[in-house]
Amino acid sequence: MQAKTKVLITAALPYANGPLHLGHIRSTYLPADICARYNRLKENETLYICATDEHGTPIVFNAEKEGKTPKQLVDYYHEKDKREFEALGFSMDIFHRTSSKENFQMTQHFFSRLKENNYIYKKSVEQYYCPKENRFLPDRYVKGTCPHCGAEDQYSDQCESCGRTLKPGEIQNPRCAICKTPPILKETEHYFFSLSKFSGKLEEWIKSNPGFQEEVKNFVLNWIKEGLRDWDITRNLEWGVPVPNEKGLVFYVWFDAPIGYISSTVALTKRWQEFWKSKDARVIHFIGKDIVYHHYLFWPAMLMGTDDGFNLPSAIPVRGYLNLEQKKFSKSRGWYITLEDYLRIFHPDFLRYYETVITPHAPSDASFSLEEFKERVNNELVANFANLAFRVLSLIDKKLDGKIEGCEFDSEGKALIQKIIDGSREIDGLFEKYEYKSALEKTMHLSSEVNRYISEKEPWKETDHEKIKRTLYTSLNALFYISILLEPIVPFTSRKFWRTLGVEENSVRWKDIGKRKIEKLELGKVEHLLEKITDEQIERMRKLLG
Repeated sequence: MQAKTKVLITAALPYANGPLHLGHIRSTYLPADICARYNRLKENETLYICATDEHGTPIVFNAEKEGKTPKQLVDYYHEKDKREFEALGFSMDIFHRTSSKENFQMTQHFFSRLKENNYIYKKSVEQYYCPKENRFLPDRYVKGTCPHCGAEDQYSDQCESCGRTLKPGEIQNPRCAICKTPPILKETEHYFFSLSKFSGKLEEWIKSNPGFQEEVKNFVLNWIKEGLRDWDITRNLEWGVPVPNEKGLVFYVWFDAPIGYISSTVALTKRWQEFWKSKDARVIHFIGKDIVYHHYLFWPAMLMGTDDGFNLPSAIPVRGYLNLEQKKFSKSRGWYITLEDYLRIFHPDFLRYYETVITPHAPSDASFSLEEFKERVNNELVANFANLAFRVLSLIDKKLDGKIEGCEFDSEGKALIQKIIDGSREIDGLFEKYEYKSALEKTMHLSSEVNRYISEKEPWKETDHEKIKRTLYTSLNALFYISILLEPIVPFTSRKFWRTLGVEENSVRWKDIGKRKIEKLELGKVEHLLEKITDEQIERMRKLLG
C-alpha cells in the first residue's frame, strides 16, 4: 500500500438488541480497529466507520416483550455499545445509527436508483400470518426447522447453523414466535431485488480479487453456482426505513444496514465521496462468518446496481466464532461474558492481546479459556514486554539517576536494532495481509531478543558508567520501536510507555522504527505498564458464568 492512500474500514454493525459479549469482539471490531490504527501509523488517510444496526423484527419483538418502544430499546443499546467500544480503545471516527436521517435518505436513494435501473420489482407472495395475533409475521416472528441442514428453532429468514438465507414459506414446522400457534400462509405484496441478474458480475469480481480468503471465496462461488435467488427487500412493519409511497411497509434490515456504512461516512465528512468513489481509495469490511452471504453477494450487487460509481470492497476479512471454555456462548444458560463484566475486572489490552493471538486470518472458530487467557497475558504481554520495559526504566532510575542522553549503540546493539528494523518490514507485510496473529507473534519474538540482549549485557552488575548507559540507551530505543509495532493491538500499553518516554502520542509513525531516537529522558516515578492477572480476578469472572 502506498503512503497517503485513502482507506475506509468498517466493522459489521452491532445489532442494538442486547449486550455485547466477548464473542462479538474477536471477528469484527478488534481486527477492524487494529487495521485502522496500523493504517494511521502508516500515515494513510484512514476512516474507521461503524454504527448500531437498529431496525428489523428482533428489535420490535424484544421491545414488545420488555414493554418498551423500539426507539427506547435502540437508544439504550446504542449508548451502551458506544461506551464499551471506547473503553476497549476502538478508535472509530464515527459510531452512528441506521435510524439516522442520513441512512433513511441513502436507503431510499439506493431503492430509487435500483428501481430506475430495473433491478427492483413488485410481486405477490405468500407470507406467514398468525390467526391468533391477527397480523402478518415478519421473519423473526416465525421459527421452525431449517430445510437445508435440519437445525431446529431457526428464524424463517436465515439459519444460524448453516448460514443459508431462507425465502418465505421455506422453513419447516413453522410456529409463531409470540404465541406458538402454527401460522397460515396469506398473500401480500413485496418488493424484490433482482440478485440473480448479478451472478456473472459477482463471480467475475470474486474470482479476480486476490485479497479474498480462498476458503471464503470457494464457499461463495458454490452459492453462485447453485443459483442466486431474487431477494425480498421489504417487510410488513412500522419500525424501519419506510418504502416510498407504501403504507406499513419498510425495508428489510439487511437492505438498509450495509447502506449504513455509506450513510455514516456521509454524517462524518463532506468528503465522503472521496472514500466511496475515488479510485485511489480502498474499502475494507471486517465481518464474522455468519454474514458472508450478505457482504459477498447482496451488498456488492446493490453497489453495482445503483450505477453510482461506488467502490466495491477491496477486502472482506472473515473470522469465525468464539466459544467460551469449548462451549457456545448462550444467553439462556448464562454462558457468556459481557463486555461490561469484562471491563469491570480486567485491563482492556488483555482482551485485545489474547483475542488477537488466538485468531488467525481465517473463518475458523476458537475458544476463550480463562486459564489460557491468564497464562498467555501474564507470560507473554506482561512478562515479555511490560516487565522488560519496567526493568529498563528502573535500571535507568537506579544506575543513572533517572537520566539518560543519546549515545552510539555498541556492535551488539546495532545488530539488535537492525534485527528489529528487518523484522518490522516482515510485520508490515503481515499487517497488510490482515495476518494480525502472526504479526503479534513476530513482534513478541523481537521483544524476547531485547530481553536476551539486556540479560547478556547484565547492566545491573556493570560498574562502567558508559557501558551501562550504552546498554540501557540501546534497550530503551529498541523497546520504543517494539511499542510502535504493538500499538495497533495494545494501544493503552504502548501509549503509556510513550508518555513515560516524554513522546507526544500522536507524533509517532511507523517510519520512526529504526530512525527516531529517544535522545534525552528524565524519569519521574517509574511505574509498571501492566500488572499481572491474578487468580482472584479469574475466580470473579468464573462466578459470573452459568
